[in-house]
Amino acid sequence: MSYVTPPTEVKETRRRRLLLNGKSGSRKTTAVLTSPRPIAVLNYPGELGWDTIPDGDPDVYKRVWAEDAGKRLKAADIIKAVEGEALEIIASGKYRSLWMEGLHHFVSFCLDDVTDGAYLRGDEFEPRQYGLAYRMVFDHIARMSNTNVPVVGWTCWAEMKAERGKRPGERQDDIPKKVLSALPGQLPHQIMGRFSVMLYQALQVRKDKSGVPAKNARGETIQDAVWHTRQHGDVLCAGLKGPAAVIERIPTIIPADYTALEQAWAEAESTSTKEAAQ
Repeated sequence: MSYVTPPTEVKETRRRRLLLNGKSGSRKTTAVLTSPRPIAVLNYPGELGWDTIPDGDPDVYKRVWAEDAGKRLKAADIIKAVEGEALEIIASGKYRSLWMEGLHHFVSFCLDDVTDGAYLRGDEFEPRQYGLAYRMVFDHIARMSNTNVPVVGWTCWAEMKAERGKRPGERQDDIPKKVLSALPGQLPHQIMGRFSVMLYQALQVRKDKSGVPAKNARGETIQDAVWHTRQHGDVLCAGLKGPAAVIERIPTIIPADYTALEQAWAEAESTSTKEAAQ
């Protein structure tokens, strides 16, 4: 490894390295398909969201893990196969967006690899091995990010997790819980710095002008998928990196749509530039 001068487009490219967190059923895969096309979607082994990706769309290339019946691969072999597939997609130069779905599954394989299978067997292992797995995950993210694909993103489950470690004499149940990436140990906190765009996706009840929940023809309450762009309330797994004068002008909640994100960012940049010139 050595230092090099980054390409001139690195600023824009970094802004399009994303982690999209959300609970199961929050329509993350649907939101992924709003990214610039053509799009490649690679599912980590164990991820099942590919059912919502339409077949026959020439602008969407999906790759799904298919394990040979009766053949159990080691975690290291799975990791190697996943990275090989991703790098092949990147090398093709065909896609404006690459999304890798189910980062939480990949993390499990990294932990299983460094613990010689103890993690997925449910056996005990040395706590220091968490750090080795974290490094594998960070290196993987870096390899996928340091490419010429304009948009590279990951999806990950989200869940309520302890906001901090347990203090002396404190019960585990007394520790405040927040919405974080559904990853083991301290990884939900450490992974935040690896992306310039970190979003939390959730479903929000649509309301009319008088604040009454909107309903469809069947009388069911309509819910829209939205992105939380920064930490607030119980949400910790969100945040944007960029000039403070720009980031502070981007709404906390926007539609779960890549175009909406780019539009909000462009408007914030324009407003910031105009105010700076006054």
